Parts: sequence; structure tokens; C-alpha cells
Amino acid sequence: MLAAATPWMVANGFCPKGDRREMLMPLIRQIALVLAATAAAGCPNDSLPPETIPDSSTVSTVSSLGIGRPCDILCDAGAMQAVYNSQALECPSRICLKPLDGTGEADTGAFCSSECSTDSDCVGATRDPSNPSDRHCVTGYTCGVAFVVGPLCCKKLCLCKDFLAGPVQTPMACDPSQNNGVTACAEWQ
Repeated sequence: MLAAATPWMVANGFCPKGDRREMLMPLIRQIALVLAATAAAGCPNDSLPPETIPDSSTVSTVSSLGIGRPCDILCDAGAMQAVYNSQALECPSRICLKPLDGTGEADTGAFCSSECSTDSDCVGATRDPSNPSDRHCVTGYTCGVAFVVGPLCCKKLCLCKDFLAGPVQTPMACDPSQNNGVTACAEWQ
């Protein structure tokens, strides 16, 4: 049974590790081995429709970082809860995000992310409009801070713009110039 996230877990960006995770780990390991064998065999990635890759020059970036791949956060989280799974085997960075829905309208699922410095680091898979069950990001990705507590505190990550109500701004807690030269994340670094 899937465990619900408590307010403390959500505030700290963690998801519970319930029975589901223990049951899924052997399967996830097997899938990872099959994917690794497929990649080693040099199979082309024909599974992504052309619309999901912005242009041919970014194909290696999209496939190596995995930005936008669907992933499992391993817990239930409402629209107003930002959670992550830092051990997502389906993500090359191991970071699976489900950000807080600042719009109240996002129907985008959890996605693989990665640390970034600029928006150009965040090229990723986008939704196929001809597929009604596709829950990839619609509006693309931007680089910004997703959490101000926990191990991902003040780290810039690739964020799906579907969840954002406006331009990304660095939270005050993460701006050393606003906090006497330190961030709220000093205890996590």
C-alpha cells in the first residue's frame, strides 16, 4: 500500500519508504540491468517521438541527463506538496521531482531532474500532444530552486514550467546577500 506523505515529510522534501519501495526494488534493479544491456548494445532511441527532442543537436543531452523522463516519487503527494525521490533508478541523476503546483492546473507527472546552472542545462522531453495519456511537461524546463530545506536545499534543479506561476526567482532563504552571507541551507551542506 502506498504511504501518504505527512506534513513534516513534505516540508522537508522527503517521501516515506513504505512496503511498496521494498517490493519494487528487485523489479527496478532488473529493469535497470535490461536498460543498461540495451544501451550497451547500441540500440537507437526510436521510442521518443520527434517532438520530444527540441533539435538533433541536443539528442545526446536529452538522453544522457534524462530531464523530463517519467519517474516514481514513491508516495502520494497533493498538488500543493513538493516532494522528491533522491534514489530514483530511472533517472540518471537519481532525482525524481514532483514540485509544488503554483498554477493549480498542472496535469504533469513527476519527472527526472538534474542539477543545473542555467536554463540551457535543462533541455528535456516534452509532451506528445497526439497522446492523451502523455503526462510529460508541456511548456519546457527552467533552472531554479525547488526546495529550501533538506538535502536538496537551495540547489538549482531543472524544473518543469507547467508547475510555475511565473518566472523563477531565487528564494530569499537561498540568497546569501539577503542573509548576512549565508543561506538557510548551511546545515545541509
